Parts: sequence; C-alpha cells; structure tokens
Amino acid sequence: MNSKWKKTGWAVWLLALVLVLSACSSDTGTEDADVEHGEVVPDVRIFSSLRDANEANYLAAVDVQKVWEELGISVSLEPQEFNTLINILYSDEQDFDAYTVGWGGRVDRIDPDMFIYSIFHSSNAIAGGNNTTGFMNEAYDRIAEAQRSEMDPDRRQELIHDAQEMLASEAPLLTLYARALYHAYNNERFDNMVMMAGEGMYNEWTPMRATPLTDDKWLKVGSIFDLDTVNPVGAHSTYEWRNLRLIYDKLVRLSPTAEPQPAAAESWEIVDDTTIEVKVREGMSFHDGEPVTAADVKFSYDYYIDWEVGYFMAFLEAIDSVEEVDEYTVRFHLKQPYAPFVGVTMAQIPIIPKHIWENLVEEEGLSHPDEYLNEQAIGSGPFQLDHWRRGQELRASKNPYFYEDIAIDGFIYDIYAQHEGVMTALETRDIDMNAEQFIPAHIERSQQIPHLTVVDAGDIGYQYLSFNMRKPPFDDLAFRQAIAHTVDYDTILDVYLQGYGVKGGAGLVISPDNEFWYKPDVDRPEFDLDAARQILEAAGYTWDDQGRLRLPVE
Repeated sequence: MNSKWKKTGWAVWLLALVLVLSACSSDTGTEDADVEHGEVVPDVRIFSSLRDANEANYLAAVDVQKVWEELGISVSLEPQEFNTLINILYSDEQDFDAYTVGWGGRVDRIDPDMFIYSIFHSSNAIAGGNNTTGFMNEAYDRIAEAQRSEMDPDRRQELIHDAQEMLASEAPLLTLYARALYHAYNNERFDNMVMMAGEGMYNEWTPMRATPLTDDKWLKVGSIFDLDTVNPVGAHSTYEWRNLRLIYDKLVRLSPTAEPQPAAAESWEIVDDTTIEVKVREGMSFHDGEPVTAADVKFSYDYYIDWEVGYFMAFLEAIDSVEEVDEYTVRFHLKQPYAPFVGVTMAQIPIIPKHIWENLVEEEGLSHPDEYLNEQAIGSGPFQLDHWRRGQELRASKNPYFYEDIAIDGFIYDIYAQHEGVMTALETRDIDMNAEQFIPAHIERSQQIPHLTVVDAGDIGYQYLSFNMRKPPFDDLAFRQAIAHTVDYDTILDVYLQGYGVKGGAGLVISPDNEFWYKPDVDRPEFDLDAARQILEAAGYTWDDQGRLRLPVE
C-alpha cells in the first residue's frame, strides 16, 4: 500500500466519521426540538360559502386562511354549496374543522333563546343538533337554562347579557358581520308587501298580505338557494323553512312586530307557569281535505320529541307531556317554566297530519322519518305544494281550505345560479321580488329602476366563522381567544359589504338591531396578529425553525 493511498484512505475514513457524528448531532437536535416543541398544530380545512352564493363570507374565509398561514398553520379552503355544507355540519360523522355560514334572523329569533340556548347548550352538541361547533361549558349551560325559565323580562335580560359576556370570552364562534337587508318588489304588479326585521321581504306575511295590481295573481320570488328537502322532519335551513312554513301551519304566527298572533290556535291561556291550554281553530282542513284536530297537534309535538328531531329539540325540551283534552283543546304540561314557549315553540313547530305520518316509517320501510321524500307535502298552511323541481323552482297555490283570505293565487320560488341572475330577473320583470337581501352592488342599481320599490330592514341574524371544538386545536380556549384576533372585521364591513351591515366580533350572537337583548359594552377582540401571537406564546404554543405552529408540550 503506497503512502498516497494511505493518506487518501484516512481522509475518506475521517470524512465518514464526521458525517456520522454530524448525523448523530442532527438526531440529537431533533430529539431536543421534540422535547422543546409539542406536536405540529393539525392541518385545518375551512369550509366556506361559494363565492357566487355569499361573496363576503368567501372573501372573509380567504383572508382568514392567509392570516392563519402567517401564524404557521397549514390551511386549505374548500368552498361548499350551501346544502352540502349544512349536511356536513349536521351529519353523524361531523367531519369538519372550521366553517363559515350564517344563522338567518327569522322573526321568532327576536326572542334570544335560539341564539343563546339552542346553538350553544351542551345538550345540543349532538349529531343533528344546532350546537354544531360542539361547545360544552357547564357554567354557560347554567346561564342558558336559567334564562329560559326566568319569567321576569328584566332579570332575564341580565342573564342574556351574562351569556353574551361569556360567549365573547369563550369564542366558540366569531361573528363576521350582520347584514343590512335590502329588498325590492315590482310596484306595477303588487302592493302591500311586508318588510320585517331579520327576515326582509320574503317572510310568511308577504304572500298572505300582498295585493295583486294585475290579473296575473302569481307572486314570483327569485332566490339563489334551493331546498334540500320538503320534509319538515328533515329540514335544517332557513331556506327550507321560509317555504315550508307557508305549507305547514303552526299554532302561532308572529306579527311583523314579533307579537304572537293566533294561527292554527284560535286562542291560548297560560293556566300557570308550567301549563298552557290551547284552543285549536275549528273548521281547518289539511290540503287533502281531512280535518285538523287536537289529535294532530298532540301527535305532531309528540312525534318530533319521540324521533328526537334535532332542529326542534331545544324548543321541545321543556315539554313534559301533551294532553288532548277534547277534539279541539290541547294542554301542554311543562317540566319547568319556559318563557319563550308561546313566542318560540308554538310559533315554529309545524303541524303534520296524523293520518299520513303515524305509520309512515313502517309502511315505507324507513329507519327515520327524515328519509321520507314527502313529495306531496300535505300540510294545513296557507299554500299547498304543487311541485318542487330541484334546482329550478317550487310552486305552491293558495289553500282553498285556509281560514284567512289571501289575495294572490300562489307563489313561485324561482332558483337562480347567482345574485346577478336575480337582479336581471327583477329588471326584466321575470320575478316580482328577491328572496335574499341584495349584495351591495345591487342596492344602488335597483334604486334607479322605476318599476322597483326598494325597502330595507335590520338583521337579527348573523354570518360567522366557527370550529369543531371536539378536536385540537379548537378545543383549547387560548387558541380560540388568539384567533379571535385574526379576523379583519373592519375590512369585511367597509370593503366587502361597502358599509351595508353591522361589524362582527367574538361571540356577537345578539344583533344591535335586537335592542332589548343586545349588550353593547362587551369587550370583543380586534384584528391584531401580534396580540394573537402573544396569547399563543403565553399559553405555551411555539414555532419551530420552519415557522410551523406547535401545540404546547404536555
């Protein structure tokens, strides 16, 4: 072996030794990093609205994605068609991380129980329940329960205020904004159109009160949202219920000023704090001609309770039993006092015909009545279903058996792919009114059209970003409090909505337009990425050398 080879061999051996030691050092460094850092924050999928369906929600989700990525979180944005998203949120699997959607401001939600109890109480954090985020907090539950049974309005207001304070701190959802509701109608064809806070123009009163000005008495309504079902047991969304409540009657209907009005109930009496007696209106018929009696009312309430229909369970929990006193009298026995029973429960539980539904599950071979297609949709409401063609239209004609006079012959709910399609149809007189509020670009445009009358109202609903608190990192309070600083609420209102709305914030679930129940002085986080980082650091979150956010070390 010559000396040159010997030197070269030693050099190769030394180089190999250095590489081995370097590798060992690197391995040690990785182990040290694992000791120093927790697990990488899991990847997050944000399910958002489609841009054409709700541009403000979509753009807010895009902004949140960028900000969360700046924080070191791997985020994918997956826009979803509305009914698809709703089905994901209410499914048994609950396979989601974060999402943007909204709660409509239906008039019965002027009473705060829906937004305080149904959406956040632990009992509703089940598949099919309205607590889709999975928020579970015993202290909050006690407040939510107490406000339901508090019959004194001022004391109940204090409890509702306490709940708002806690929701702002716990941040189970981040309200993006509340919309200003602008609608228009064809003043050459109709008069006496009703506008309601929280609902806009497509409420349950407009089809019942509209006065035709021509021989064509069909009211044509334009919408970008289809239904997913005409089955009242399976319906989950506002877009389904604003049509179904015109087909299925209720005991009470709330006036445009939110006062309970007799509907299928001719009258009611508060016997005591836990007993309500209802006189069912005599002479009513279902759309197939069969009479509506107390037996149908009792059956309907019992049916929703027995089948645990999640959409309604929060409003039925207070019921201990339903008693059929005689052919037209029903007595509700409550487990405890429930302040919103008349204005919430009686105002939204649909009456279904016992003679159709009683043995339906067995006859149809179903595992649950929500599987029923219900193509005829026999109810006792002011309108009866002629047909529903998915993606095209729903058509309903006036119920000849109804107990109130209606001037129109029926309504047609036309479905369009985009807001622009609805706006064009208003311009060309193909529809008479828009079901959803105008996007900002269409407000001034509609005001320049002579045959359109534009009206507006405040919203008591809200659009929001929420999470699946059943899994990390959203199960961590500090993480939620940090990301409450990651939403640019001002840009959403000033740019995406052009000022037509109300600024959002953490846990802002009672709208300023709902003045009695709204608490104005709640401390809500502003958009501040540095503050978000500080909260995360204080809670033990770290960033590795790749900039990835890591969970606190256990």
